[in-house]
Amino acid sequence: MKHIVFATGSRADYGIMRRFLRLVDDDKEMRLSILATGALLDDRFGYQVELIYQDGFHVDGEIKIPINTASDLGVIHAMAVAQDQFAEYFSGNVVDLLLILGDRYEMLSVAVAAAMQRVPILHIHGGEATFGNYDEFIRHAITKMSIYHFTTTDEYRNRVIQLGEAPERVFCLGALGAENCMYIEEGNVPDIIKALSGKKYFVILFHPETLTNVDTLAQVQELLTAIEAIQEYSFVFIGSNADTHSDVIREYVERFVEENQNAVYFENLHTDAYHYLLKNAICLLGNSSSGIIEAPSLGIYTINIGDRQKGRVRGNSIIDVRCNALEISAAMRKVLEIYRTVKPENPYYKGNSARLYYETLKKLVDRLEHDTREPKNFFDLAEGQ
Repeated sequence: MKHIVFATGSRADYGIMRRFLRLVDDDKEMRLSILATGALLDDRFGYQVELIYQDGFHVDGEIKIPINTASDLGVIHAMAVAQDQFAEYFSGNVVDLLLILGDRYEMLSVAVAAAMQRVPILHIHGGEATFGNYDEFIRHAITKMSIYHFTTTDEYRNRVIQLGEAPERVFCLGALGAENCMYIEEGNVPDIIKALSGKKYFVILFHPETLTNVDTLAQVQELLTAIEAIQEYSFVFIGSNADTHSDVIREYVERFVEENQNAVYFENLHTDAYHYLLKNAICLLGNSSSGIIEAPSLGIYTINIGDRQKGRVRGNSIIDVRCNALEISAAMRKVLEIYRTVKPENPYYKGNSARLYYETLKKLVDRLEHDTREPKNFFDLAEGQ
């Protein structure tokens, strides 16, 4: 029996993987364990590890790290602690294959700790581009430490190969989130969220840009100024993730909600509750990847602000604006005019993606011993490619 481990540090990556993990967990030939870390174990972010336990998964370790988003130095310290703690885990446990999704900074530490001890890694969501955030270089670094890759579009698959990964180890399977969001278990949706479905509201999910020279405080002030200009609707804010200066966003959003009766704030929501909220919204406003990958599958527009997601493949329902109050409010009014008339297209969607992921994983587990016998080679593109 192969021991498959999934490392997760946020509500987002666990929520994306949830249906796929269920298929793995139900397979009698594999033993699935989950390692939780990061914001999942922090009370300020809702201590969301409880959702994993409620879903019935085996959490093999809770690896706490000190989350300090006031500066890059605080983030780097958290990464150092994560690397040390995960190194201890991989040193003392047999892991046949480690699953890592995306590009969170704590996942870079996990990948280093695993790769240095020759734990094979399957990387999900590699090859993507987000030029405004340090996720950009973290994602590509994890790619180079991994032996298998599940990408979400052909463009991203080609980019992983361009990074020197052998084509026979890179699989384009679509984005799990683009399909997951269409399967909402209403039992996980609290009444307070269901009550909002009778209102006309915008969902706001805004994160810091960490690779640009923008001022996070100035950005959040522009966003809130834009929202104040459209007072006849309701606004539902979701807590920012644990990136550098997310504390600034949180402080000003919470103050805005206290001062405006048409605004509410949720630090964290169950994945099903979040998707229910999106499905019934006018649109998603902010700079989250879920606005590009998941929102189109739910039939809603996304107003994508600034450069955090710059570089991502996107469909016809994404409206890109600068972080400028006038541009944001103009885009909101545009969406109010057209949001019921255009059917969003989602380039990340593939039917039965969770099943595709599972069946491909099964094949890789069967060849794992062969593929790990020797260190992987660098795949060179032919001249002119």
